[in-house]
Amino acid sequence: MGISGRTCSVMLLLMMLGLCMGQGPIPRKELHGSYWDELGAEDVFNSIIKFNELNTNKAKNVILFIGDGMSLASVVAGRMHKAQKQNPRAPGEETLTSLDAMPHLGIMKTYSVDHQTPDSAATATALLCGIKTRSSMLGVSALASSRNCASIKRHSAASVLENAIAAGKSTGVVTTTRVQHATPAAAYAKSPSRGWYSDAKLPASAKRQGCRDISRQLVDNKGINVILGGGRAHMRPLGTSDEAYSGMAQKGDRRDGRNLITEWLLGKRRSSYVWNKEEFDAVDPENTDNLMGLFNPFEMNYALDKSSDVAKGEPSLPDMTKKAIQILQKNKDGFFLLVESGLIDKAHHKGLAHYAMEEFVQLEEAVQVAKNLTSDSDTLIIATADHGHVFTIGGGTTVRGNPILGLSPNNRRPRKARDGKFFTGATYANGPGAKPYGGRPGVTAGSVANTKHVFQAAIPLPAESHSAEDVPAFSSGPMAHMITGVHEQNYIAHMINYAACIGLYASAIDSHCDRVNPEKEKFVPDFDVPMDDDTFNPLPWEDPTV
Repeated sequence: MGISGRTCSVMLLLMMLGLCMGQGPIPRKELHGSYWDELGAEDVFNSIIKFNELNTNKAKNVILFIGDGMSLASVVAGRMHKAQKQNPRAPGEETLTSLDAMPHLGIMKTYSVDHQTPDSAATATALLCGIKTRSSMLGVSALASSRNCASIKRHSAASVLENAIAAGKSTGVVTTTRVQHATPAAAYAKSPSRGWYSDAKLPASAKRQGCRDISRQLVDNKGINVILGGGRAHMRPLGTSDEAYSGMAQKGDRRDGRNLITEWLLGKRRSSYVWNKEEFDAVDPENTDNLMGLFNPFEMNYALDKSSDVAKGEPSLPDMTKKAIQILQKNKDGFFLLVESGLIDKAHHKGLAHYAMEEFVQLEEAVQVAKNLTSDSDTLIIATADHGHVFTIGGGTTVRGNPILGLSPNNRRPRKARDGKFFTGATYANGPGAKPYGGRPGVTAGSVANTKHVFQAAIPLPAESHSAEDVPAFSSGPMAHMITGVHEQNYIAHMINYAACIGLYASAIDSHCDRVNPEKEKFVPDFDVPMDDDTFNPLPWEDPTV
């Protein structure tokens, strides 16, 4: 049987596309307009259903995922990275992650009171406490002063975690950074400085006034049931040996002689402390109401480095998320859980794009775990970022299916830039990948495939920086449709409080909050802000990249 000229042309086109692709041939169905018509019609139909059947239930449970430094470019690159890891022959661009599958999406403005490009403390305070503040500050408004502990109390703001505790819910904090780091700390601490990890970090004047360090505030908050992450060095007396590391730097650093791990366990029923994966895996959620797991003296290991961990191993972010939900969901009144993938940020600062993408995959898998363990009918899930990074993808008109961290425009047949050297599709605007002298170093397909490759940057800086861009917020569950449009970042906390009927909105009369007593007086929050004479003195600058 002969082959028609039209069939020959299509076959030739497919062969040519396959040869020029970095990963594999374009799916044949995508060559037909009818495929895109069907896909578009299906999307329209799903949107009609989505907006005709909005979930206006009260949120019994709330899970807030924060990808630290998870810019939109990180979401898109992470999507492709995950797909290409699972199937090297698939292009990857068309894949949907667990974030993409969430029905609602909004955009959040990340600037802080004093910076166009924010740090994690100010942005986490916005997300968790509902107010914008200055860089380096946690849980307090911009009027708080590090020179006056009384002003810290006067200008503090309740977090959604604290509001959940007041409503009788169980709560938890899960992170891959130290549990005292900026993002998790904003859930429970009030501090004018994100660096007050332990009393060893407190200025002498703050100690004299009786200010509390972040670790103490974590332990003093009796309503947090699950604490999982790193940071055990800040919880123990000075010189206390670490379970896994023998160096002096990893030993306890507290000057007050207190062991906060022991103090946290006192008086708590069915409680456990674990420090490695084996102990963590052995914890039975059904017989555990309170769990503290501190798996590293400081930050936990990157996902790509866990196999070479010198200790007895660390659980993954999805594993920690699963265990936390299983423990917290036993409360009939519901729970609030904060989950941070904090090492996306750390990897980007070092120009380690491979590491950043792998940390995104960990977050994406953790979101899927949460979806599997909960119901859309009563659990609000939000996945967002605190801020972005100056990470970009697609440079050089990369071809379809090219390895997202490969050479551009085609990893197999890369093109040289005007300096006669190859380049990658993923780059940074600044950071350690830029060389101040000697010109741009050459790269090869082999060198960029190395997971420890530092991706090139335009401007030489010791660490790559945050960006000033808006960040996406994905949502599902009760009132998830409220995550739509462009909002100030502090909207997230207010939306959570409203959906769960806690905090400012605990007395709100709405169909989702109080169907039993519709005659109750309508609640109107009092937003009058008392002003005082505190001066707006800038704090000593703390590098937002830390």
